[in-house]
Amino acid sequence: MKPSILYVDHEQNNIDLFEKTFGSEFSIKACHSGQEGLKLLEKEGENIPLLIVGQSIPGLTGTELCERAAQLYPQMVRMALTAYTAPASLLDAINRGHVHDYIVKPWKKEDLHPIIEKAFDDHQKRKGRLKELEMRAAKSEELEREIREIYDSDAIIGASSSLKSTMATIKKAAPTDSTILILGETGTGKEVLARAVHDLSLRKNALFVPVHCASLSKSLMESELFGHEKGSFTGADHARMGRFESANEGTIFLDEIGELTEEIQVKLLRVLQEKEIHRVGGNRSIPTDVRLVAATHRNLEKMVRDGTFREDLFYRLNVIAIQVPPLRDRKEDIPVLANYFLKKYAAKLGKRLTLSQETLEYLSRYDWPGNVRELENILERAVILGEGPLIEPADFNLNIDEVLRVEKVDMGKILANESVRFKAQESEVRELSDLLIKTKGNIAEAARAMGVPRTTLFHRLRKYRLV
Repeated sequence: MKPSILYVDHEQNNIDLFEKTFGSEFSIKACHSGQEGLKLLEKEGENIPLLIVGQSIPGLTGTELCERAAQLYPQMVRMALTAYTAPASLLDAINRGHVHDYIVKPWKKEDLHPIIEKAFDDHQKRKGRLKELEMRAAKSEELEREIREIYDSDAIIGASSSLKSTMATIKKAAPTDSTILILGETGTGKEVLARAVHDLSLRKNALFVPVHCASLSKSLMESELFGHEKGSFTGADHARMGRFESANEGTIFLDEIGELTEEIQVKLLRVLQEKEIHRVGGNRSIPTDVRLVAATHRNLEKMVRDGTFREDLFYRLNVIAIQVPPLRDRKEDIPVLANYFLKKYAAKLGKRLTLSQETLEYLSRYDWPGNVRELENILERAVILGEGPLIEPADFNLNIDEVLRVEKVDMGKILANESVRFKAQESEVRELSDLLIKTKGNIAEAARAMGVPRTTLFHRLRKYRLV
């Protein structure tokens, strides 16, 4: 199919010339008045990439028609025809965004043809961008509801003083443009809090762009964050903006920032200092106005000491640090959160379920190594499988009694398995092994030495098959 152009002009001679010049390449839809053009737009506008309109058409002015087109189809490219090079009304329309460009009469094919080709290319980019924004809006809808229902709820904020203090810090910091670093274990809800920062900020009407650094390929990490130019590497068949450009005037959330390579750390530091980016394969500076919120479950200060994270970047990020408490340190929140998740998933399935008091006490005995995310998953599973009307401890698979019953580690597993003790890459495994040798396998004593609940230590040991 030929790409379509809606051409609106009150003079038939102009229409005839345009159709004769471009009719073989494009599908020309011609109208003589603003009202006629508007009716056609309302009917077929979704399939029309380009609108070219004369300024002095009857019914509606060219600017008014472009303004209406912008409301109906923001991805449509809009151009105005004028016999004057700089009329005030046309410049006003361009400044307000109703008209992207203007064409001066009389025009020549060799001058106008590349402008039209570029307009179709711009339309495709806008269409793709609009689709991307719609997808992001759909994905963030559930997250926004969580913020409203959980973190804006006085009942839940007031349940634990630690979380209340966290939210108080966020409310103070959010209206500023300061960089925020959210620290906490996996599953504590760092992204939800980052979204709360955005929604409470002056940038709330712009985009919130989450980036999970651990999921980015190291070879494509720079392109994902800062974009690339056409031909900059194999497969780069078109220019592409990165996440920082997408988040312009909004907030970018870099989750698990400790996973960034040293090369990207250097580039990120430059972006924070100079407020501009360079696409891969490009030589021009692109100004960027972005508020950065970062998060990690790793100890960045230790990474700085070990030389795996840049000290100057750490200080740039650590302007306002927010420590998210793990669920085991705010067990008073467990009943409130459990009832919230029960209500959430029961409503989706049309079930009427209740958590018994015994169940709430049972859930509060567990240390939730996966934090709020694990609690939510457990409740979702219980709602799906539960017969009701009461959810009982038997509906969960937490093995709490087993955890509490095991007092000592089998030292044979540690002393005999040299590959685990000495060759494993995970520093945590080596630390656990050394500690358990000192405590002769006593889990309670080792947990006290580490300053963590014994159930948390048990789950770590089971993760590495040491129990």
